[in-house]
Amino acid sequence: MTPPPGYVAYGGYGAVNGSFQKIGGLTKWLVVLLGVSLVAQVISLLVQLTLRSKAADYLNSNISSSEFTDNVALYGLVALLAAGVGIGQLVVLIIWTFRMAKNHLVLGRVPQSFSAGATIAINILGGCTLGILNFFMWREMWRASDPDTAAGDPSWKQRAVSPLVAIQLAVTLASVVLGIGLGLSGIGGIGTRANNDDLAKNLDDKLGLVIGSGVLAIGGAVVFIMLVRQLGARHMKATREA
Repeated sequence: MTPPPGYVAYGGYGAVNGSFQKIGGLTKWLVVLLGVSLVAQVISLLVQLTLRSKAADYLNSNISSSEFTDNVALYGLVALLAAGVGIGQLVVLIIWTFRMAKNHLVLGRVPQSFSAGATIAINILGGCTLGILNFFMWREMWRASDPDTAAGDPSWKQRAVSPLVAIQLAVTLASVVLGIGLGLSGIGGIGTRANNDDLAKNLDDKLGLVIGSGVLAIGGAVVFIMLVRQLGARHMKATREA
């Protein structure tokens, strides 16, 4: 005699379709990297606030372009640090979501809209969709990681989703709107006069948008850290990872 389809022996989730891949260590590293990024964003905002008077001096020709560049050097260093941490964060995030998607198959969470391979593409290119594809990916992962849904139960797609997923999308879209208001200007190439002009004008004329953008970035980082921690714990409970 053979067990019915979807049957899972007590304590044997992994028997559904292979074995689980651990995510506990990756979750901790991802939270650490996200925390470093959060600190960098806070420092970046504070540095920009201290640069307003220098920006006004530069625009009024009271200081030279080179003097203004010297004053924004710390801002550039923080941006470089954030960029470096961001690369490491992306690598860990890719492996993290890839493993979770694989584990969802072991849990019998089918059909999946986002395969393990698809999560890689979304983590890399999701920003091109203003975070909308990321929103749908996180929503599916949250539902698939429900520890109270039995392995192979097709009702997993109807499970409730944490409001953090929608909040993350809202913050992302708001950041895009403010980015457009700031002309999508970045820190790159701060040695040139054109970039100095853009940065100085934003700090002098659009300080409200600069502050709003910084606060949104900080808020978005906090929300994402909460999402990662809760999703990681939820997933580990579903897979019975110690």
